[in-house]
Amino acid sequence: MLAGHFGVAGIIKAWRPALPMGALLVATQLPDLVFLPLAALGVESGEPAGPGLSGYGSLLITAEYSHALVGNLVLALLVGGLTHVFLRDRWGRDAGVVLGGTVFGHWLLDLLVHRPDLVVLPGGAGGLPLLGLGLWESPAVAAVVEGALVLAGALLYSWRTLRDHPSRARAQLYSAGVGLILVGSFLFDLL
Repeated sequence: MLAGHFGVAGIIKAWRPALPMGALLVATQLPDLVFLPLAALGVESGEPAGPGLSGYGSLLITAEYSHALVGNLVLALLVGGLTHVFLRDRWGRDAGVVLGGTVFGHWLLDLLVHRPDLVVLPGGAGGLPLLGLGLWESPAVAAVVEGALVLAGALLYSWRTLRDHPSRARAQLYSAGVGLILVGSFLFDLL
């Protein structure tokens, strides 16, 4: 759901144009950015969900730290708090709430698509049940949902940028660039 998260960044950018697109892109992917070094160290991993499974939505993720519910709440509060303290005058009074919510929105989208492989507490402490609604079990449906997020993000971002940017040529360039990132990430997800 890499592309779906990026689509959310485009939607939020259209709603809150004062927030930098780079900050939104990072916020939508922050749990995955934490996952990467943990996976490189062998602490977390992604493996096929079953024999012979490959392609879109086929991974069973073991991410007991980067994708734990409580860990993502803490990460969202940390990002929101730091943004509020250091950037509220520049990005707006509620920028911390928006960016913190964007970070936590990653976990909510993952809850929708992941098989039950998301832990509540970091490290799976407490042996609580694993969470995940399993939309990846229906790859075509998951692709439609993700594609809708990408399309909405690209269209809303482009609409807002073309409407508000003082330089029409630069606005077209920004819109095309973000559109290519979103569509490219969706194609990457599908492959």
